[in-house]
Amino acid sequence: MSRTDSDLLAEIATAQGTPTYVYSARSLEAATLRWVEAAGDAERIFFAAKANTNLAVLRRLCGTGIGIEVATAGERARAERAGFPADRILLGGVPKSADVVVQGMGSGLGLVVLQAGHEVDAAVSAADPAHPTRIGVRVRPGIRAGAHPSLETGRTDAKFGFEPADVADIWSRLAATGGLEPEVLAVHLGSGIDSLEPWDRALDVLLELADGLAASGVPVREFDLGGGLGVDYSSDVDPDPAALIHGVDRRLLGTGLCSRFEPGRSIMARAGLLLTRVLYRREREGTPALVCDAGFTDFARFALYGAQHRIEAVAGSPAGPPTVDVLGPTCESGDVIGTGRSLHDVQPGDLLVVRDVGAYGFVMASNYNSRPRPAEVMLENGDFRVVRERETLEDLWRGEPTT
Repeated sequence: MSRTDSDLLAEIATAQGTPTYVYSARSLEAATLRWVEAAGDAERIFFAAKANTNLAVLRRLCGTGIGIEVATAGERARAERAGFPADRILLGGVPKSADVVVQGMGSGLGLVVLQAGHEVDAAVSAADPAHPTRIGVRVRPGIRAGAHPSLETGRTDAKFGFEPADVADIWSRLAATGGLEPEVLAVHLGSGIDSLEPWDRALDVLLELADGLAASGVPVREFDLGGGLGVDYSSDVDPDPAALIHGVDRRLLGTGLCSRFEPGRSIMARAGLLLTRVLYRREREGTPALVCDAGFTDFARFALYGAQHRIEAVAGSPAGPPTVDVLGPTCESGDVIGTGRSLHDVQPGDLLVVRDVGAYGFVMASNYNSRPRPAEVMLENGDFRVVRERETLEDLWRGEPTT
C-alpha cells in the first residue's frame, strides 16, 4: 500500500470512524469498461444490483450506459432513484411474489424474467395488450458450476427456474397471451465461478431448447446468461470477461440469437475495501488473534462462505508467518473476518483494510447486537466524500413505538 493511500485511509478513519466501507470510483469505472469493451456494446451488460445498491455507485454505473438487473421492489426503486430508465431495468429471475411480478408488468421494464408457476400465473393475469411486456423464462439446467454450494443456483435441486422439460408448455402459454412477448431464455449458474466450462454446458441446454421452440411460431431471440464470473481474492488476477463473452458469441454465430450478461461481483468487488481498527490482541491456545471493531455484522462473507479476503495493515508491511486470525467484536465465536494472516506486528489501535469487498459487503450488513451499520465513502481524484452516513443509535429504533 502506498504512502498516499495510507494517509488518505488514515484521514478517512479519523473523519468517519471505523468500520467504514471505501469505494474507488476509478476502479469501479475501469471494471465496468472492461465488460463493455468485451461485449462491444453497453446495451448487453446489466449490473446485478444485489452486489451493491449504494446510490452513488448505481449513479456512476448508470452513467456508463449499462443496464441493471434487480431482484426486488427495493432494488428496482433504488435503480430508478439512481436514474436508470425503465427500459434499462431487468427484473431478474429470482423468487418473486405475484405482486412484484404485477408491478413490473406494463411499466416499460426492459425485461421481466419468470421462474416459477405462480409468477407465470401473475404475468398472464396482469397482461395488457396495450402495454406489452418482454418476458424471459429462467431455466434450471442442472449444472454444478464449482462455486461454494450456497452460491450455486443452476443445480438440479436449486429453488430457481424451470426444468428444461417444462419450458415448452410455459412458453406456449405465454405466447398465447396478448400483452406478453416471450423472447428470452435465461440461466444463472451461481456466483464466484472461475471456469468458463459451466457456461458451455448451459449453452448446450439453451440451444437445444431454442431449437425446439423455433417451431412454435414464437422463437427465442436472446439468451440471458446471468453473471457469476469470479474474483480471485488471493491475488489481482481474475477470469477475463472477454473470454466468456467471445466464447458465447462463437457458439451463437449463425443462430440469429444474441446474448446479455449480468455481472455483479466482477464489476464491484475490487472497487471496495473495509477499513477497521484493532481493539486488542489475544493469544488463543498459541494462535495470535486481532479483535477488530468490524465484525460479521459489517462483513459476513467469511461467516457465510469461508471467504478469505486479503487483510492488510494500513501502515507497515506483513510480518511473521501466516498464523494471525482476525476476529470481530460481536457476541459470537463465529464472528471471524479472516484466518491465518501475516499481521504479527499489528498493535491495538492500528488500522487494517479488508480487500475486494465492494460486492456483497455492505448489502449483507445487519444490526445484530444493535450495531449501527457502517459509513460508506467514495474515493475520487485523490479525495473522498461520504455516500452513506454511519447509522446512529436512533436509527436502530426508527419505525418502532418508543412509548
